[in-house]
Amino acid sequence: MENKVYVIAEVDNVSETEYREYLNPIKTRRYGRFLKRGLVTAMKAIKISGIGQPDAIINGTALGCVENSERLLTALSVEGESVSMPTNFMQSTHNTIASLIGMYTHNHGYNCTYSHKNISFESGMLDAYMQIKLGKIKTALVCANDEITQDLHSKADKVGFKSTVKDRSYAVVLSSESH
Repeated sequence: MENKVYVIAEVDNVSETEYREYLNPIKTRRYGRFLKRGLVTAMKAIKISGIGQPDAIINGTALGCVENSERLLTALSVEGESVSMPTNFMQSTHNTIASLIGMYTHNHGYNCTYSHKNISFESGMLDAYMQIKLGKIKTALVCANDEITQDLHSKADKVGFKSTVKDRSYAVVLSSESH
């Protein structure tokens, strides 16, 4: 028997004024705007859902952590490969937000990041939907997180590239039970 799938929480772009409700400023001082926004958006969706901890954390991102990737690449080009940049490197990967959400919620379940350009979020939603329908999981946090930095925007404009990727953080909690 297939399960039904319900949306039990939805959060879009949490404002910076809410960050202190969810994050310790000392602990997250090295997180950029993108990481904080994505993490708080997800944590607020989990709180609204009332489930405590989802069975799966799935993130969709077209570009990943652009600001941290820019920092890493700029430092490498200016200072060379011998410079130590562990924070920039760790926070430049596409799965950084899904990993942070897992660590903050102490979640050891399914954790996946889809990086399929403009269909990243949709891929994550399909994954969660199918797993809930088949009874493999009961709840899933599905997020969409992307950032467009000023540098990336100006470079894209220079070459005439028009992207549909938005600077946003969005989170939805799906469940096999209506709450």
